[in-house]
Amino acid sequence: MLILITAAILSFMIFFPVVVATSVFKVLDDKQSSKFLRIFFPKYYLFGFVLSLTGLIIAIFDKNNMSLIVFLLIIIGFLFSRQFLMPIINKAKDNNNEKKFNILHRVSVLINFIQISLCVFLLIIFLK
Repeated sequence: MLILITAAILSFMIFFPVVVATSVFKVLDDKQSSKFLRIFFPKYYLFGFVLSLTGLIIAIFDKNNMSLIVFLLIIIGFLFSRQFLMPIINKAKDNNNEKKFNILHRVSVLINFIQISLCVFLLIIFLK
């Protein structure tokens, strides 16, 4: 079951930049894409949190310490991004502070990349 949860997290996290983001920026103008992403991201982070929490609970019952640690780190990334980083990014965008926005956006991308890497790491462990 842990392998399926991990694969689900990895899948939706890769689906966003490959499919959703590229489509949004091709079809919508800046104002519309910004409006869409402000509605989308809280749900994205919440969905990731719920999946990761499910993985954490299963890891606790399975007494799988490695998975427990990895899911805990992934959860922290989703919570930090949703509750702390996203509001600051939105404020920077609203204030037309491109420099701050770009730095914070890079931080969010880095967190996402770390979460994806952790999922890949877990999948490698599971498949051995």
